[in-house]
Amino acid sequence: MIEKKNCTEIGTCIKAHGIKGELVIRLLSDWDINSFDTDFLFFDLDGGLVPFRVESIREKNDTDILVKLEDIEGEEKGAFLFDKPVHVDNAHISVETNDSIKPGGVTGFTAVDLKVGELGVIKGILEINNNPLFEIEYHNQELLIPVVEDFISEIDETNKKIIFDLPEGLIDLAE
Repeated sequence: MIEKKNCTEIGTCIKAHGIKGELVIRLLSDWDINSFDTDFLFFDLDGGLVPFRVESIREKNDTDILVKLEDIEGEEKGAFLFDKPVHVDNAHISVETNDSIKPGGVTGFTAVDLKVGELGVIKGILEINNNPLFEIEYHNQELLIPVVEDFISEIDETNKKIIFDLPEGLIDLAE
């Protein structure tokens, strides 16, 4: 069973589309069809994530994608998924797309500052009114670093590290 901590919410199933069993998923802002590549989508049903195999995914418009799930034929069979949050396994999320960092794509990466050294593990990205913040566990406290391109020197996907060049005093705010 997949745990929610290993997945990231990408949107909500809003309705059926056409007669072939496609579902419309409204993506959260910051997400697009190129943000993930997966064979399974996980729907939040009764407090747990339930996997559904993806037959096809295509773009409908800037905010919606059309998804055909295996064994879901027609509007009636998919109706139980309407208004349910949709998640993707973090392992299938692209870290960078369209020059922006996607939520969950860096969860589990190690944050390293060029001056201070290793800061800790990134727990996620906190979305606050278009001001996303990296959540890092730093010395048993939460360190919040703005998701700002100028602060990031390198994203090392192979070693799962983000190298920061943070302004002086930013880390002191957590202590």
